[in-house]
Amino acid sequence: MTENKTYRLYDSLEFFWRKKIWFIIIPVIVALLGYVGSMFIPKDGEYVGRSTVFTGSVALDALTNPDHIMTNYGQHFTGKAEVFVPTRKYIKAEVYGDNKEQVTKELALFDEQLMESLMAQNDKVIDGTQRYALAQSARIKTLQQGIEAYKKGLAETDNLTEQINYTTLLSQAELDLTNAMATEQRVRNDIISYEKPSVAKEAYVVKTKSYGLEAAVAGLILGILFTILILSLWKYILEARGSKRA
Repeated sequence: MTENKTYRLYDSLEFFWRKKIWFIIIPVIVALLGYVGSMFIPKDGEYVGRSTVFTGSVALDALTNPDHIMTNYGQHFTGKAEVFVPTRKYIKAEVYGDNKEQVTKELALFDEQLMESLMAQNDKVIDGTQRYALAQSARIKTLQQGIEAYKKGLAETDNLTEQINYTTLLSQAELDLTNAMATEQRVRNDIISYEKPSVAKEAYVVKTKSYGLEAAVAGLILGILFTILILSLWKYILEARGSKRA
């Protein structure tokens, strides 16, 4: 007695092969629908401009708040605009609009206003630090003069009390001198290592991305899956009808 075996996978593949034209028609139609549909997705603008500003060593809490930055430097934007602070020392701006020249102008103005504020703070810190360094330098000279005077007074007196006083003053002055020299050196090193703000990435404007290709590819994949589903249902219906007739 011969055993009847069924090969469902083989039967399905054979059926799919006979209907292979649908694997072209349906995916292409769905891909075209996806491409056309992507054209109707609303965009923030025909153009997008981006720039990145490096804040350097300027440390202000306000520069870490995108809303504060937008309020102070982005009130002139006419289209959608966003400010990002990915790290403490960088500020990124993204501006949208339908006119390339307008987007370029608005983004340049934002960078200019932001840089003016940053440089003003930078100069303020540098000037204050330099004045402090000069004050330390003047104090060093005064202490050096005092040390010489204490040494001279100590050498010229034989009075024990005066010698003790001069020795105490000399010791304190030398300690103050050491601290003042260390402070001056540290302050001047701070000036040297202080990073100035700059435009890390010049502003550029490009057309906003169209997602037509991505939509078409997604439609193509979805179309293939949809075709498999339709053909599987088609095969099932044919088999069910055949079974009832038998």
